[in-house]
Amino acid sequence: MIIVNTGDGKGKTTAAIGQIIRSLGQGFKVCLIQLFKGENFYGEQNVLTKLDGLDFFSFSKEHPFCIKDVTMQEAAERCKPAISKIKEIVSSGKVYDLIVLEEFCIALRENFIDKTEFIKLVKLLSEKSDVIITGRGAPQELIDTADLVTEMKEIKHPYAKGVKSRKGIEF
Repeated sequence: MIIVNTGDGKGKTTAAIGQIIRSLGQGFKVCLIQLFKGENFYGEQNVLTKLDGLDFFSFSKEHPFCIKDVTMQEAAERCKPAISKIKEIVSSGKVYDLIVLEEFCIALRENFIDKTEFIKLVKLLSEKSDVIITGRGAPQELIDTADLVTEMKEIKHPYAKGVKSRKGIEF
């Protein structure tokens, strides 16, 4: 299946990580390819990188929205190795039970990666693996392609009152 977790609410990554844990608990082989998450900052990275059965890759670790000295062009260039990693998985014949493509909806929304090429690759991956794609702003073409789409909707968030991200909750 192709699964998309999108929307402006909190929980897209958290849901995908829950699925990773569930799959690993069943002895499945899992791959996580992550965009826009710096190393040694997000708490889940500290745990996930130590788990047996999970291949973890992180690319384009900074997004211009969060890190002001990174340009849109630099972020786009840094996404290219992630697409190369997906192509490598497709061509190698290596089979995962679950592949999570974290924050790829953002890369699609910002046109950092080509939608048509990405959807083609996801379809190829889904022939042998379940694939979860996360991030705000999933393009309609991806939503139309997916088998399951969940939209996390923000109803209320402490950010609106000026509360900053909290360690252990948001990162």
